[in-house]
Amino acid sequence: MIRIITKTIFFILICTAPLSAQQKNVIYLQWDDVIDRSLNENLMLKTALLDYEAQNLETWKALSNFLPSVGYQGMFTKNLELPVFIFMGQRFVVGTNYSYQHALNLTLPIFMGGSRLFNYNIQKEMKKSLAEELKGKEEETVYSALQAYYGVILANSISIAAKEAVDVSKANLEQVEKFYDAGSATELDLQRAKAQYYSTLPQFESALSNKHLSAQRLKLILNINLEDSLVIRDTLSTRMFLDEFENNTLEELITFSKEFRTDLKSLGHKLEATEEGEKIALGQFAPSIVLTASIQHQAQLDNVDVAWSDYIRSKSLMLSVNFPLFEGGRRVLDYQIAKIRTDQMMIAAKAANDQASIDVEQNYYSYKESLKNLKSYEEALKQSRESLRLSNLLYSEGMSTQLDVLNAQLLYNNSKTQYLQGIYNHNVTQLALLKSIGQLNKIWE
Repeated sequence: MIRIITKTIFFILICTAPLSAQQKNVIYLQWDDVIDRSLNENLMLKTALLDYEAQNLETWKALSNFLPSVGYQGMFTKNLELPVFIFMGQRFVVGTNYSYQHALNLTLPIFMGGSRLFNYNIQKEMKKSLAEELKGKEEETVYSALQAYYGVILANSISIAAKEAVDVSKANLEQVEKFYDAGSATELDLQRAKAQYYSTLPQFESALSNKHLSAQRLKLILNINLEDSLVIRDTLSTRMFLDEFENNTLEELITFSKEFRTDLKSLGHKLEATEEGEKIALGQFAPSIVLTASIQHQAQLDNVDVAWSDYIRSKSLMLSVNFPLFEGGRRVLDYQIAKIRTDQMMIAAKAANDQASIDVEQNYYSYKESLKNLKSYEEALKQSRESLRLSNLLYSEGMSTQLDVLNAQLLYNNSKTQYLQGIYNHNVTQLALLKSIGQLNKIWE
């Protein structure tokens, strides 16, 4: 009976496992959700956070070099052959067959050319650099997530517009077919209507593909299962993100970028770290002073039976000074290499500074262009919609040709797509401009 019940349960589990594996979650997203998920769930951002935590431990590790090191050493020796001395015709055996030794050693570097202090300064600067990189990674992740989010909304809107174009062209084709059957439309009108209808189908399929791929890209950034479904609660509409930066001049925005951009701050800390590396290289020319203390207990026996009373204790304290005079020029070469690395970092910092100015200028003009284009696209959409309405009305009354309707329909479709793309560009260019001046965090902090 038990075996039958076990087999039944096992069979039910096998049958229900594929069903549970195929279950998909429905994820509802809006503006705030995208920002929260990108900051908390993005895999690349988590990797950057782990890098920062590892560097924090490296900083503590550098501090540990100032502490003494304490070690225990235990040793057992079996002398296979003892030394023998002959003196005045007599034979003397020195030593015992067995030796036991226990030692507690303490080593404290007093002066190492300043390398420990300089290394600690390097690790502190690298920690600050990674902290700025982490902030920059947060901005980059949020920017990519919002760009993908608006891309999904744009793809949804374009797919709807493409579906409307298919429906309109299909309705137009049906109307022309009726006129053709009634003898009021020519063969050329019918062929044009068919061509217009079939030309909208590939655009609709392309819009559906872009809609799917844009959703997958957003899932990847937000670390959402690619099998889950997304429900976007926001619509494609214009938003103002610049706020207090809306009326700033280009020169003021470039100044802000020099002050707030995290990549420039990160390079500044790296430059400080490389300069500390020069000091480490110079410190190799200085002597090293080390204090060593030791407590030893040793027992010399001719058998293995050892007792605590057999041990003899000894204490020692040693101060050693090591001053390398010549090492083949290695220290000079190390210093020259450190100087080169500092020069490289200075060049990289200057290049990044110039690139930051170019980024701000490019995004500034892109935003201004998108602002003007959006107004033009909005007016063009309004006019093309009215033109299509009048063309259909006049054609139904026999006062215009089918070519006029097709041209009006094509113009409306293009205007609708351009207007949607204009809204997307208007929003994304603002985000890009905020990112280029290091102030994208204003939208969530």
